Amino acid sequence: MLRYLEGTVFEKKQDTIGLMVGGFGFLIQCSKKVMETTILGEQKGLYTYLHVSENGFSLFGFQDEEELEVFQMLMKVKGVGAKSAMSFMRFLNLEEITRAIAFSEIALLTTVPGVGKKTAERICFELKQKMLKHGDSKPDLALDAHISNSVTEAMITLGFSPGEAVRAIRGALEKKGGFSSEEELLQAALQEVQVRKTYSD
Repeated sequence: MLRYLEGTVFEKKQDTIGLMVGGFGFLIQCSKKVMETTILGEQKGLYTYLHVSENGFSLFGFQDEEELEVFQMLMKVKGVGAKSAMSFMRFLNLEEITRAIAFSEIALLTTVPGVGKKTAERICFELKQKMLKHGDSKPDLALDAHISNSVTEAMITLGFSPGEAVRAIRGALEKKGGFSSEEELLQAALQEVQVRKTYSD
């Protein structure tokens, strides 16, 4: 099995890179982190997973062993598989994935193309405990999942997208670390939206 490849990046597209290794060119579907950090022409090392199916071979690339591990966890969930697992890795960063699963942030998980509510709930059910133990899933940065989800739903009702709502809530939690009520968290999340909007303008 191809566990790790290192070579020269000769091609970079939307979600794939071409890696020249020992005279052979490998086309690799990569995670969001890989695509954000890869520069055409540089020497690059990737942790890889070779997926074999009736449709042929697919090679997936990851920034580090931790990303590969989370991908393999997702792939083993019933009804997910390699293609959907890679959609998570391409659409969200590692921290977003681990926290969303650990704290049952269904709204964020369903922003991934092709992932419905039932699939997101199944992923949380099967992987929640594993993600809570994962390095990036620090309980001290999160409220009770029920409270967080209630505020997410409130923000969606106000017209925000699920992704915007979850990211604003997470930003508020990371700055303060804890809130005494849903109302307090909602106010902080709305302020976080304004701050982000100001920086983006």
